[in-house]
Amino acid sequence: MLINIGAEFGTHLESSDIATELVDILNKIPEDEFILDFKEVIFITMNFAQAYYMAKLESSKKISEINLSDSIKVTMGAADEAVNP
Repeated sequence: MLINIGAEFGTHLESSDIATELVDILNKIPEDEFILDFKEVIFITMNFAQAYYMAKLESSKKISEINLSDSIKVTMGAADEAVNP
């Protein structure tokens, strides 16, 4: 299932609560695999990214991301390394 994150959650993802809510919603949907499309997302904070990776690790769903801007790739990469050393 493809989900447009920008349309659903906004173009600036700043809160860890948003990341937790996002994965909680995915966990309640009967699908097993999700592709999160970040094409409309302009900015994310490290708080969002770290909470997203923590929630993603705890989820039984297969969640992947597409269309990350270069700056978002850097933030997500740093968060992934912090959560998965």
